[in-house]
Order: sequence, then C-alpha cells, then structure tokens
Amino acid sequence: MFVTTMSLKIVNATLPDRAGFWNIEIANGYITEIAVADSTIKETDRTLDAQGKLLIPGLVDAHIHLDKALLLDRDPAIEGTFAEALQKTLQAKQEYTLADIQTRARTIIEKAIAFGTTAMRTHVEVDPILQLKSLEALLPLKEKYAWGITLQLAVFAQEGITNQPGTASLLRKAMSMGGDVIGSAPYVDPNPEENIRLIFEIAQEFNCDIDFHLDFLDDDAPLLLPVVIEETLKHNWQNRVCLGHMTKLAGLTPKELAALIPSLKEAGIAILALPATDLYMMARQDTHNVRRGVAPVHQLAESGIKVGIATNNVQNLFTPFGDGDVLKICTLLAQVLQLGTTASHQLCLEMATSRAAQAIGINNYGIEVGKVADLVLLEANSVSSAIGTAPLNRTTIKRGQIVAQSHCAVGLKENVRF
Repeated sequence: MFVTTMSLKIVNATLPDRAGFWNIEIANGYITEIAVADSTIKETDRTLDAQGKLLIPGLVDAHIHLDKALLLDRDPAIEGTFAEALQKTLQAKQEYTLADIQTRARTIIEKAIAFGTTAMRTHVEVDPILQLKSLEALLPLKEKYAWGITLQLAVFAQEGITNQPGTASLLRKAMSMGGDVIGSAPYVDPNPEENIRLIFEIAQEFNCDIDFHLDFLDDDAPLLLPVVIEETLKHNWQNRVCLGHMTKLAGLTPKELAALIPSLKEAGIAILALPATDLYMMARQDTHNVRRGVAPVHQLAESGIKVGIATNNVQNLFTPFGDGDVLKICTLLAQVLQLGTTASHQLCLEMATSRAAQAIGINNYGIEVGKVADLVLLEANSVSSAIGTAPLNRTTIKRGQIVAQSHCAVGLKENVRF
C-alpha cells in the first residue's frame, strides 16, 4: 500500500455538481476540505491552479482485458464475428509469453493513467492452455503501477469450466496466488448453470467478489440472470456480484425489464455496459432496424440498480478499436443511449467514475471530504463539455499526488500557398 504525507491544494476548480469555483485541500492522500474559491485555505506543500477547469473523480475502468489487448495486427479479422474472435484468440494465446503479455498490458496501463484512470479491474484468463501465465504476468504490474492506478485482478474462465478439465483447480490456484475476484463467461460453457454454481463455490472458499460476463449473445437462449440472482441470495453474496455486457436486457420490453428490478436490487448486483464491444458484436442477424444491443444502464440507474460502463477490449478481434480512454466510452454511451440532457451527462460521467467504483467494490470514491483523493482535471468547463469532447489535456491525481499530465499542442501555419 502506498502512503503519502504530501499535501496538495487545488484552487479555482469547477466541480461537476456545484456552481462557481472551488478550492480542494488534500492531505495524506485524502480530501480534507472543500471550500468556495474566494475563501481562505491552508497553505500546503503544493498548489495546483485549475483555472476554472473541471475536476472530476478519477476515471474507473471497471472491466478490461489487459492480457488480450493490442492483438489486432497479429491476425486481423476475416469475418469479424464473435465465433471468429473466440477461435482466433484461442489460437493466439498459445503463443503468449510473460514478456509479451506484460508489454501489451504496460502500454494500456500507462495510457490509462495518462487519460485519468485511477482504478481498473482487468480480467485475467486462466485455462488449460494459458495455465497461470496471464496472472504471473500481471501480478507484478499490479505492484509496479500502484503509484498511479489501483489494479484489481479478476481471475477469469473464458473458455468454460465444465468442458475444460482441470480449469476449476486452476482457478483455485490462481486465487491462492493473489487473484482479487473470480469470474467466468457462462454462456460459452455447455452447462452454464453449473458454471455459475462452481464460481459461487470458489468465491465462498476465498471470500471474494464475483464478476461474470453474462447474457452477452443475442440468440434465443434464456436469460442466465435469474440463475445468478438465485445463487447470490442463496449464498448471501449481496453487493458482491458484478455482471458485464448484459446485452440481452436491451431486448426486453419495459414490463419484462421492470419485473427484474426488485430481485436485482435485493441481490445488490451491479451491471456494466460495455458499449464499444456490445455495439460491434450485437445484432449481426438484423437486416434492417439494427438493434444497438447496449444494456439500458440509464434506466437501471433510475431504478436504483448499481451500474457502470467500461472499455472491455482494446484493438483485438472482440473490439478492433479504442485506446483505453474511459471518457471516450462516456461519449459513446451518451450517443448510443441518446443521453443529451445535463442531468443525463452527469449520470454518464458517474458511470465512469463513482458509480463504476462502487460496482467493483471501491466505496470511498468521489469528491467529498474524507474520500480518497483520486482525481482528474480536464480541459473542460462543464460535464457536458467533457462528455461532448473528451478533451485530451488532463492532469491525473492519485492519492493526492500528481502522477500524469497530458497536453495536446496544436500549431497552425498562416500564409500557406496552395
């Protein structure tokens, strides 16, 4: 754990939910005072003049795959389908090395810190092919980059469990080595219900949270969500389960969606939309009026469900786009879910910051006295401006210390003859 005794004073900042300019005092990594900008604030070791720019909680990438990022150039898509992505990625990981995984992961982590991401949950694949290689590669990076980002490692059975002999024991070994969270993709398993039960069994053994990839495909298979809700309540695992994708929720009628809300709330389950991947992969069979296939997280939030958004994949066959910037995902979500009001922009930003943090079990998060000083200063004067432009100029603050500053310089030449 990093401990800091340095103090920081941020002056003249715009805050997402307050009018005017504000001063924020930070000591020992925590916010100790928030006051209007014309008031007196204690002298500190360092002062950062925000000059009216927007200060928000640090971005949280609640669902990403570092071990299979940046694979696109190695074997580009021919069909661009989910089946091809699974098959080619399965082939590609037979060639993974520790150094290869670490090189690609470092690239994304360092970019993420520069973008303002201060917490991240990465899924770490464990199966009979990879064995524990991804975990062995990423465990050192968790410590190496702790100065700039809180990295959670979610041990992940991508290829199934009941159909992959030895996987369950590998998952247990991975958790004993230092995995933080356990999860799987039940929809790729021929026995998804047993897959889910096995994950809950392991979670109980290690007293850890659960993170499923769930209800992702747009086929006619029944929802697995009720199974997860039942197991959550059965094992008293409320507020410890997070579900990524959940694209099938986008195909429910308002009545069907509303019927799920009470049990979702009782279980305290969090839902993460992954719009970059979900938009790309869903509704391939539609010939017209093509569905978007993004979980209606805005509607779920209005009903009191824990929600968030995340990157998922970066430049691989599952998502052949992206650079790891969660703020750009905010922009994408706002466009796709038609979030155009000031209030909806605020919600969208929360889904990439404080709400995303809550979804992955980080509760001491946000711009309030007593909360950890994980922040990012943006070249914007409002939340709508930040969502609308995803500005490149950013200052990242982790535990009260400036850990990254990004600047985009533009030079124009006059009197150019054509």
